[in-house]
Amino acid sequence: MRKPGCRRAYRRVVELERVVREEDGELVGHIGVERRGGADVWVAHAVFGSVLRAFPEREAAVAFLRRSGLPLLAERWWYRPSDDAEWRPTVLVEARPGAVTVRFGLDPYATVTLTGEALGRLVLTPTG
Repeated sequence: MRKPGCRRAYRRVVELERVVREEDGELVGHIGVERRGGADVWVAHAVFGSVLRAFPEREAAVAFLRRSGLPLLAERWWYRPSDDAEWRPTVLVEARPGAVTVRFGLDPYATVTLTGEALGRLVLTPTG
């Protein structure tokens, strides 16, 4: 319960800009500006929304996505369902804006679709 006069915690909503391949208009990811370490940085996001990498300049983020946005979808990803769970090796089966279908084991039919906050738990390199 909040104390009287306390405001809600501030949560910044990042507006993402679509990035497409120039040759054919294929969506390769999204970019958005975030404040990190006292400076604004351009953050490259995968097609489905997970953070890939931060850049000091917009042009560098766009170039990275055009060069690597789609090929990175073929890499092994890692998923951790909760902070106290182990990282699970993950294969992306289908990616689209706001959702990604993944497979955790070898069974091609054992898939799950991740959306919302679960996308923030899907990364290229596990931490901690």
